[in-house]
Amino acid sequence: MIVLVTGSSKGIGYQIASDLLDQGHDLVLHCNRNKSSLEDLLSAYKSNSVIIQADLSSYNDIKKLVDETINKLSFPDCVINNAGIAESADISLDIEEWDKMFDKTISVNLKAPGLIFKEFIKYKRKNKIKTRLRFINISSRAAFRGEQQDYISYACSKGGLISLTKTISRSFGEIDNVVAISIAPGFVKTDMAQSFIEEHGEEIIKKGITLDRLTEPKDISPLVSLIVSGNLDHATGSTIDINGGSYLR
Repeated sequence: MIVLVTGSSKGIGYQIASDLLDQGHDLVLHCNRNKSSLEDLLSAYKSNSVIIQADLSSYNDIKKLVDETINKLSFPDCVINNAGIAESADISLDIEEWDKMFDKTISVNLKAPGLIFKEFIKYKRKNKIKTRLRFINISSRAAFRGEQQDYISYACSKGGLISLTKTISRSFGEIDNVVAISIAPGFVKTDMAQSFIEEHGEEIIKKGITLDRLTEPKDISPLVSLIVSGNLDHATGSTIDINGGSYLR
């Protein structure tokens, strides 16, 4: 299958990319800046996979990502919206700075997946592509339980991503042969999470986890592979929690 993975240069995205390459899929590996890690990854495989750099806060770059995905490989079978940012924005900040940080988080975490979806569906309809298209949106437990006060924008963006998934499933499933599923991890031990650890401490992060360690990218990737395979299509519109028992609903 042809799979687009956004934010694939590290963390959850990198683990997903590695596992999908092991399974023989052809990937479009998106990154913003860190291209070298993906070049090293692809050097270990005989694959048609490609790397595309794009700033997901720019709609021009998003359009380039969609167009180059199709031109370099083909129309994808699955799109994994994994790219995301989480920046601490204290309430004490001036409104201009807080507003700028809020908009950036919403743009990357929520608006970009919406625009990516819109562009692929537009192309699918225009070219009468009947094959099934799957969307996997990496959300967060923050969508349901909220988050620390300096991560308001992050929680809002991940809540919106859940709503996007449900809307895709309800409105485009039968008409356009689309499946959409969200995954809502808890705190995942990645480089991106390091700033949160430094800000709040590891004990806050571990609080409520019922297992013996923090969730890691290797705990999420197998579920992504299952969805990519098509064996979980009838879970369309749903959200699957992977949070070490730290938030149960």
